[in-house]
Amino acid sequence: MDQGSAVRNNTGDNQFATDNYNFHREHALSQFHDGHRFVASVLYELPFGEGKRFAHGRVGGKIVGGWQLGSILTLSGGTPINVGQIGDPLNIGTPNVPDATGVSPIPSNRNPDQFYNIAAFSASDPTLAYRFGNTGRNLLTTPGLQQWDFSATRNTRIREGHSLEFRFEAFNSLNHPNYNTPSVDVRTPSTFGRITSARTMREMQFGFKYIF
Repeated sequence: MDQGSAVRNNTGDNQFATDNYNFHREHALSQFHDGHRFVASVLYELPFGEGKRFAHGRVGGKIVGGWQLGSILTLSGGTPINVGQIGDPLNIGTPNVPDATGVSPIPSNRNPDQFYNIAAFSASDPTLAYRFGNTGRNLLTTPGLQQWDFSATRNTRIREGHSLEFRFEAFNSLNHPNYNTPSVDVRTPSTFGRITSARTMREMQFGFKYIF
């Protein structure tokens, strides 16, 4: 919990209070809050090759020996973000915020086209021209992250003090869509809460390294 999450403006966070006479409204979940996060990392060396349990022979060890398998699994919830501001109708140099209607901002049929519920907010009340909206700070939560990374590495000894490393890596190996934050501008209901992009999908790379 905080009243401002950074000394500089972060995406979706405000550096200045909406109402300088009411700091209480700024006290909310920090932009860095992550209510649920699970990360597991595993590295396993296959038991084949010289000095291992299986495939002790010189030929067999050269073929199947020296392999390591690695994996990182990340499951994470989203982080808090503000509802979009509605300009400066009060003409005081500070952007105003919309009103909360009391309707849940989470739609019952949540999907990428309707991640937030526009009915939860209103910017059409004419009294917003001379009062602050009652929407609090960091009310919404961004989409979370589900990612499984995988790697396979083989170390081959050339001679004493010299070895060759081959590496294959797959980031987001299951190609799971991890969405970016949708629009939070209540002034454009047609795009509010609609996800239009995603984080990087599956990436694969190979690498060789000669160590001496």
